[in-house]
Amino acid sequence: MEGRLSRMKTKRILVLTLSFGSGHVQAARAVERELKRQLPFAEVRVLDALAGCRLPFRAGYVWPYWAMLRYAPILWDRFFQRRVARMDRQTAPGWAFRLGCPQVFKTIADFKPDAIVATEVAAGEMAAMAKREGLTTARITSVITDYEAEPVWVKPEVDAYAVADAHVRDQLCAWGETEERIVICGIPTDLPFHTQHEEQTTRARYAIYDEAPIVLIMGGGWGPTRMNEVAARLCVYGQPLHVIAVTGNDGRAQRRLSRLRQAPPVSLRVLNWTDDIPALMQAAAVLVTKPGGLTTAEAAMCALPVVMFDAIPGPEQRNAERLTASGAGVLMNGPRPAAAAALTLLRDPKLRRRMSANAKRQARPDAAQRIARLAVGETQPAQDTVRRMTA
Repeated sequence: MEGRLSRMKTKRILVLTLSFGSGHVQAARAVERELKRQLPFAEVRVLDALAGCRLPFRAGYVWPYWAMLRYAPILWDRFFQRRVARMDRQTAPGWAFRLGCPQVFKTIADFKPDAIVATEVAAGEMAAMAKREGLTTARITSVITDYEAEPVWVKPEVDAYAVADAHVRDQLCAWGETEERIVICGIPTDLPFHTQHEEQTTRARYAIYDEAPIVLIMGGGWGPTRMNEVAARLCVYGQPLHVIAVTGNDGRAQRRLSRLRQAPPVSLRVLNWTDDIPALMQAAAVLVTKPGGLTTAEAAMCALPVVMFDAIPGPEQRNAERLTASGAGVLMNGPRPAAAAALTLLRDPKLRRRMSANAKRQARPDAAQRIARLAVGETQPAQDTVRRMTA
């Protein structure tokens, strides 16, 4: 299959995303690297539409979203549910994307991609707009990186959908998409998550020289999250424990965590952005996190039990429910119960091993590979894919 791909005429591929949280961008990078691996002579670019968008677009489209999540999540829940109930086909008017993200349309016109991969819903909207307006004839593949979708994803200009599971496939079909264009691939994870990292080397890198367990806390890269409250509860545990909190680009969380006091036998290490997440996940005993789709997929690759909290209404809530149903994670109502659940897991090795085994069964190590094939039109028929994934 890879030999066939490397000889294909597809030479230019644009992977389009929006940095609403780090998951969409990380998924885009995973697909990019896999495309480059399979198509060494192709030109593959990743474009984050928010990186070069205009200030009015950021103020009118991006900031209200973050404000609702941080200060009024119930309002966001109602907004999202209403959008689904109304069968909305856009998250913003076309003119807002055209005026607010001109670099996207300019890149599509200048780069002339043979294929476009969209890893975020607005990215799919803009790719479809460009095709509808005659800027491109590229094959469009939409990659849904959660276990929940919405009607906005469904576009006649999209040639294929890579989805996480049968639930998302069924949603798209209920909203008018044909099953033949939907392939269940899983959520793409990057190559370092497929590589075995030596635990003692990872511990030494963070000056951990004993055998005390590591609890990894993550907040989704951009927040908002109350991970500082989780860390505060863990810091008074009173038993040997190493807490590593990764704040990503959430400066507010980093400042709050840096003010926490810890004393032996508990240590606290605060990291901002790091590429060491695969090694940390493999070394950790428990992950405490918001249930982003990509984070849960990465944890499954590392067979890591997950305690989830502060789920964003909509897709993250569904992600958490799915992981809980699989026995690989637990969803708690707030940071204090999340910390208590993590400590319970530390005290129960048998439960951790059972959850680890359940997590491993959820892993989809070939997701990025299959999405790369789908992006250039090489994949199995949808029915064959469904049978394989549910076998």
